[in-house]
Amino acid sequence: MERIDLTSLFSGVFLCFFAALSAQTEQKDIIEQSIEVIAEINEDSEVDYTTLIDDLTYFLERPLDINQAQREDFQALGFVTDIQIDRILSHRETFGRFIALEELQSVAGLPWNVILMLRNFTSVNRDLDDLNITMKDLLQNSEHELFLRTDRILEELKGSGPISSDELEENPNSRFLGSPWRHYVRYRMRYQNRVSIGFTAEKDVGEEFFTGTQKNGFDYYSFHAYASRIGKIDKVAIGDYQIQMGQGMTMWSGLAFGKSANLFSIKRNGRGVVPYRSVDENNFLRGAAVTLKHGDFDLTLFGSKKKRDANLLTGDTLDPEQAVSFSALQINGFHRIPREVADKNVLGETIYGAELKWSHKGFRAGVRGVKLDLDREFQVSPSDYNQFFFRGQELSVLGADYEYVKGNLNIFGEVSRSSNGALSAINGAYLVLDRRMTLAVLHRTVAKDFQAVYANPIIEGSRVSNEHGLLMGTVIRPDNKWTITTWMDRFSFPWLRFQVDAPSSGFEFLGQVVYRPNRRVEAYFRYRYRERPRNVDVEDLAIDQVGQTVQRNYRLNTRYRISETVQLRSRVELTDFYREGR
Repeated sequence: MERIDLTSLFSGVFLCFFAALSAQTEQKDIIEQSIEVIAEINEDSEVDYTTLIDDLTYFLERPLDINQAQREDFQALGFVTDIQIDRILSHRETFGRFIALEELQSVAGLPWNVILMLRNFTSVNRDLDDLNITMKDLLQNSEHELFLRTDRILEELKGSGPISSDELEENPNSRFLGSPWRHYVRYRMRYQNRVSIGFTAEKDVGEEFFTGTQKNGFDYYSFHAYASRIGKIDKVAIGDYQIQMGQGMTMWSGLAFGKSANLFSIKRNGRGVVPYRSVDENNFLRGAAVTLKHGDFDLTLFGSKKKRDANLLTGDTLDPEQAVSFSALQINGFHRIPREVADKNVLGETIYGAELKWSHKGFRAGVRGVKLDLDREFQVSPSDYNQFFFRGQELSVLGADYEYVKGNLNIFGEVSRSSNGALSAINGAYLVLDRRMTLAVLHRTVAKDFQAVYANPIIEGSRVSNEHGLLMGTVIRPDNKWTITTWMDRFSFPWLRFQVDAPSSGFEFLGQVVYRPNRRVEAYFRYRYRERPRNVDVEDLAIDQVGQTVQRNYRLNTRYRISETVQLRSRVELTDFYREGR
């Protein structure tokens, strides 16, 4: 049976008017528009934009000097591809320092929309910067930011309503322990983009605050101290940080986009050691990391030791402290009810590793190793689909990646091996035929028994294992007004998956046409087709059959800038969903 979901039809049609009353408001609008562009083309990626927003806000207030910026500085902007970065750097190396931002128009193959966004976050400084940081500079020229926020939902939440003592005694997890208010505090000291020191604290809705199980106040605290480009030390981080390496097959934490209307997002741009400033209570490392630089070589060493939330298996003992194993990690960070509080910080996690990278002109290669130690054994209930999942207390992953950028070609990839001997590999390439056409391809193969905890490559499934896939796409720009993006991805799963009781396959296609005749007008139409496997209940059969779910998305989005401070936007979206057996 076919079902067409028209719930969202015309619900996205709206008018958005706003006025820039001050320079601060104008800056806020630029940040919002930039994040909207990045988030819109990566709409299916559940990522934390905190770090990206911080970087864009800083570069808006203190524009990035394109005469001094390094590759990772451009990568921090989030919207510039490696080929485009390489062309900017090559232009600077060939013709010397930029004289004005208008010179970006002479960089071969740099799209006009990228130039417009770069103008908001970059500047040209024709004087040589002093790369040495003195304590006097740090004290006098650093910036300080203190952000305080408190909020609550006005409607009464289900977990906050009145309840009798008898009902609460019968079901103690039916009500929040704390108030419905959410509190958030963040302080940060920053000097250029080279020193960052700060802390973050948060209390979620329903969590206790300076009482009960949270006598220390906030439920979550985070601290970081970070510095870069200090002699032989390229980067150093103490406290909370993230590690982004290669194509994410071996080690990656933090911001990472998936497949989207931005075809260039299929390539990861690892920034190595990155300070952590978010409120995600799980996806980070806590300890210390350092990157040492010598000539063309970079050596990164890192170590982390922290507590994580988990579901303990107590077995015959009534004391959670005596539990020797756990069945699942808790990743939402909520500690609102007794059951969630009991899972808090019960698992000890230790991670350490190293990476050696070599860079020379357009070629970069790296090797890395990561070791995970848990103080309790990980166990999962045995099932057909999960028999290759990680079990135990120790896990090691080794990996090597490469990248080559030369002219119009960018080739990249990574191969990894987990401690059980399983292999995975991801390889891709971009080829800019001319300014009007770019081709892209991405191939990945991940063994059914590959095991990695902090891995986040471009794949279809949510778990980094059991997948083969090939994605091919193209970006065509017939002129400065039109951009046509298309890609298709054929993937298969050699082994069973959750709610898929047989080897299976799927398909995805995306097509988008963008029309931008001038700076005032922009419109695009997007069509997306997704075909994914899923069990189908069949009468008179003892086992499930595997069928397909098909989803089609149609979107028409328009934007018209009436003036510098007023915009008119509209969106019409239609979703058509079909599932066999329903």
